[in-house]
Amino acid sequence: MISRSRIRAGLTGATATKTVWPVLLTIILMVAVLLAGQPLGAVLAVLAVYLWRRFAHRPWAGVGLPMTWSAVPLLLLGAGVTVAALLAANAASVALGAAVWVPWEPEGLVYLPLVIAFIIIAQAFPEELIWRGNLYDMLADRLSPRVVLVLTSVGFGAFHVFSRSEAQGAVEVALYAAGAVALGFVCAASRERTGTIWMAVGVHSGIYFGNGFFPTEGIVYSVQLAAQALAMVLAGLLVLGRSGIGGRAARSGAVARQAGKDH
Repeated sequence: MISRSRIRAGLTGATATKTVWPVLLTIILMVAVLLAGQPLGAVLAVLAVYLWRRFAHRPWAGVGLPMTWSAVPLLLLGAGVTVAALLAANAASVALGAAVWVPWEPEGLVYLPLVIAFIIIAQAFPEELIWRGNLYDMLADRLSPRVVLVLTSVGFGAFHVFSRSEAQGAVEVALYAAGAVALGFVCAASRERTGTIWMAVGVHSGIYFGNGFFPTEGIVYSVQLAAQALAMVLAGLLVLGRSGIGGRAARSGAVARQAGKDH
């Protein structure tokens, strides 16, 4: 006779397997998207996620992309959260002598609308579709909201260890990755709170907007990276608010996924 402990062990092993594979496939997809370059990478991301969900018999509604009037306000809200967090962090870094403000270059302002559109469509959107859209939904059926938030944030940050950046040495690279984890945390918190990825796309885009609108030059780059990571963590906690993880928005997302299955 099979004991209950063995049954539980089997279920735990099956859950672990179904968790590891989506994360690994997500990382592989991200590598392919980066190698494809922009804007081809964005097209590849959408196509790959679509085919993945077709193969896995998952409704498209689960990625959290409802075409509603709230999409634009949520996107703007997300961008505002990140820009405010970065501005506070960079101001603190300047006050501590770890960075200095860099003046704008007026000749580049004429291309600003195109740059903003490119950042949202070709950079932030495909990555959020992959991580906080598809992967978040894949994991949400078998894991708690807290675990899903951690996995999508840490996995996203770990991937950025290999990103090109100004970070030099083990400490700065680790802090840069920690900042990416913090960014992933705010994005995942946005998905959890709103039930869609629109705010997460705004949060992700805000990283580029914040550094572009309020540029700085690092003197002690590690201090600036730490300040930015801390500010983003606080922003993520603010986004979650009193409802915490597993709030009403997540249940709304589950209802949307069920509606997609019913259709």
